[in-house]
Amino acid sequence: MKQTVKKLTSRAESYVFVIILVLSAVIQLRSGLFYSNNNIVDIVRSMIVPLIYALCAYLAFVSTGPDVSFPLIAALSSYLATEIALKTGYDGPVILVFIIAVFFGLLMGAVNGLIIVKFNFPSLIVTLATSSMYSGILFGVFEASRMDLPENMYNYGKASLLSVKNATTGLGSTLPTTFLIVVGLYIAAYLVLNHTMAGRGVFALGGDEVSAQRAGFNTKLIRFGVFTVNGGLAAIAGVCYTVMSLKYLPAEFAGGEMVVIAAVILGGTRMSGGFGTLTGCVLGTMLLTMVTNSLILVGIPVYFQKVFIGAFIVIGTALSASSGRKRKSAGKGVAANV
Repeated sequence: MKQTVKKLTSRAESYVFVIILVLSAVIQLRSGLFYSNNNIVDIVRSMIVPLIYALCAYLAFVSTGPDVSFPLIAALSSYLATEIALKTGYDGPVILVFIIAVFFGLLMGAVNGLIIVKFNFPSLIVTLATSSMYSGILFGVFEASRMDLPENMYNYGKASLLSVKNATTGLGSTLPTTFLIVVGLYIAAYLVLNHTMAGRGVFALGGDEVSAQRAGFNTKLIRFGVFTVNGGLAAIAGVCYTVMSLKYLPAEFAGGEMVVIAAVILGGTRMSGGFGTLTGCVLGTMLLTMVTNSLILVGIPVYFQKVFIGAFIVIGTALSASSGRKRKSAGKGVAANV
């Protein structure tokens, strides 16, 4: 029993879970609306795209370093896929739109990976540079602006898994089918990272690159693969956001990367690489979604939300550093994701 408690208290996500419980209780006491069915569905809905972004940030952190290009990859790849669907008059299954977007996303992610591997540049600098490039292409070359969606994408965005209505306030909410995509991606990530040699290589690379090479891992290929996959994931997030918005909104993509990175760090992912959990990603994203979506229920102005987000970044970094020191003192090796 003592070992179980000690293990739980050494994990950053345990503290995040406690913060979520306390914060939700406070909001419920002040507003009486947090646990209402429509608010819960709204929170889950708001988490869909950030969760996919969080997976991008997570894979980058545990293997190499920060990736801040995923919002612009999402914007550009979803624009290209939507534009192709409109210009060709395509009205078939939406999965083809996703495939087209993923194709472009993989290409843009591969550019990141190739530069990082070829020249051994810091991932933060490279992805900042490519973000600027992709933004210039989107708004300069293509002159992207708001546009309506083809009927198949619009209908997919309107489809829902469930609909709820608050009997007291009369407010209703729906959970879109894109939620299933997030669930599928996290299941796939869990299986790959925990049950394949490639997954073990991702953590080995982030933990100690020299040791990973000596163990037989092709570290350059793994690093290239991570950033390429991140491009594909970002593209999926871009199409999800577009269909959920029922319009293509190019200006809405940029700027969310810092909140996502904060969520991942808060969830216990180590900035120096080699350690992090998918559970932490989900909990960190949930907490910051609550901060950005639910604090207004207790009358806290929107601009104060940035204060909370900044505080949580500091807290998350401190918890991650503290748990890292505890693991080192216990003589434990690199941990896998759970």
